Amino acid sequence: MECSELGALVERFIVRHRLVGSGGTVLVAVSGGADSVCLLHVLTGLREKLGFTLRAAHLNHRLRGAESEGDARYVSRLARRLGVPVTTGSRDVSAFQAERRLSLEDAARQVRYRFLAGVAADVGAECVAVGHTADDQAETILMHLVRGAGPTGLVGMSPLSAWTSPGLAGLTVVRPLLAVERRATHAYCRQQGLRPRADSSNLSLFPLRNRIRQELMPLLTSYNPRVGEALVRTGQALEADLSYLEAGVMDAWPRAVHGEDGAVVLDRDRVLSLHPAVQRHLLRRVVREVLGDLEDIEWKHIELMRDGLTLRRGKRVVLPRRLVLSVEGRMIRVRVVSPAA
Repeated sequence: MECSELGALVERFIVRHRLVGSGGTVLVAVSGGADSVCLLHVLTGLREKLGFTLRAAHLNHRLRGAESEGDARYVSRLARRLGVPVTTGSRDVSAFQAERRLSLEDAARQVRYRFLAGVAADVGAECVAVGHTADDQAETILMHLVRGAGPTGLVGMSPLSAWTSPGLAGLTVVRPLLAVERRATHAYCRQQGLRPRADSSNLSLFPLRNRIRQELMPLLTSYNPRVGEALVRTGQALEADLSYLEAGVMDAWPRAVHGEDGAVVLDRDRVLSLHPAVQRHLLRRVVREVLGDLEDIEWKHIELMRDGLTLRRGKRVVLPRRLVLSVEGRMIRVRVVSPAA
C-alpha cells in the first residue's frame, strides 16, 4: 500500500465514523512504535484538510530503563520535526501495580489512560487517538474468545469509545487505524524514512496478547491465510445485534440503576424482570461505570453477577480488580473495595 493510499484510507475511516470534529483538538498517544508513529505522521498530513489541531503525548512507564528513556527522546524529536506540540510524562507503573494488586498489563493501561486523560484536559483535546490496527482488532477478538467472552467481547474494539475511571473525567478514545493492517504501518514508516522504536517487551511470551500474536495467530493462519479478516468480520456481524440490546439497556437504566457514593446500586426486582440478554449488557455497563473499563471481566464474571441477583441479604460476589456485588435486600450494590475489606 502506497503512502497516499493509506492516508486516504484513514481519512475515509475518520469521516465515516465521525471520529474527529472540525475545529477540535486531537491528542495522539505516541509510544514510538511503528503503529503510533504512522498514526502521528498520517494525522499531521490530514489536520489542515479535516480542520483539527494536533497534539502528541508520550508516557514513560519506567519498565525498560534506558530503552524507555530513549523512546521518550525519540517521540519528542519526532513531534518537534513534524511541528506538533508534545507532552511527555513519566510514571512508576510497577509501584502502581503493587499498590493496586493488578497485572502489569492492566496497571500499565490504567496509568497510561489516566495520564492521557490529564493531558487531554490540560490541552483541551476532544479525543485521544491511539494506534490500534486491524491486526490488534483480530488479536483482541481472539483473546476475548480464548478467555470466554460473550458477544460484546467478540465485537472487539470500537472506532470510537469512552474510557472512564472513578474520580476522573471521561476520555474519548478514537482508533483511526482500525482498518489498516500492521504490515501497512511498517511499510508506511519505511517509505516515509521514519525509524520507529522497537519495544523489547513485545518479544516476551508472558502476556497473553503476545502469545496470541506470536504463536496462535501464525498457527491459525496456516489453516486460513485470511483468518485476521475472518475474525474482524465476525465482530462486525455482531455489532448490529448488540446495538439492539444496548437500546434495551438505555431504556431500563433510569428505572433500575442509580449511583451512590462511588458505587452503582441496582433495583433487584427491576433487573430480574429484564430479558437475560439485556441483564448481561446492563451488568457490563454497571462494571464499566465502576471500574472505567471491562478489562479482566469475562463472560463467567457477568454470569456470577446474574447469579448474585438471586442471593439472600448479606451475601456478596467477589470479582476481579476488587469489584464486589453486595446484596442489601431489594438493592444490590456494586463497588470496588479496599484491599483490607
